Amino acid sequence: MNTFIFPSPEWAKKFCEALNNSKEYREAGRGWVWPILFITTDLPENLRNLYPSDKPGFILDLYNGECRESRFFEDSSKADAPFVIIARFRDWVDVIQGRESPLSAFLKRKLVLVKGDMSAILRYVNAAIEMVKTAQSVGGV
Repeated sequence: MNTFIFPSPEWAKKFCEALNNSKEYREAGRGWVWPILFITTDLPENLRNLYPSDKPGFILDLYNGECRESRFFEDSSKADAPFVIIARFRDWVDVIQGRESPLSAFLKRKLVLVKGDMSAILRYVNAAIEMVKTAQSVGGV
């Protein structure tokens, strides 16, 4: 399987496609009907050269266990969604690579919900876990 650099438009697109191919995510995500904007900060130097804003992000339009589309933003200040999660690059990498669970990362404020309802996030912890497993299959981090 090819890997794509995280974060990038290609990575976000492949992540969306991989979610749609995951039976486990489809089941765990049933009932979730809101897009999420994922923002990455504190990029390593090689990525800061690609994204001078040092704050790229992507929106996944998630609806009932399906990813309807991904949209990438080199500067996430130009994006908005009902749920916005922000984290430093290294914290996203720790979650994606399975060194930190998404719930633990939220509790330690490594992942920060800056917009949206945390109780909704907590109701879908299993979907978040399946998303991480799916992200691991995309690689690139």
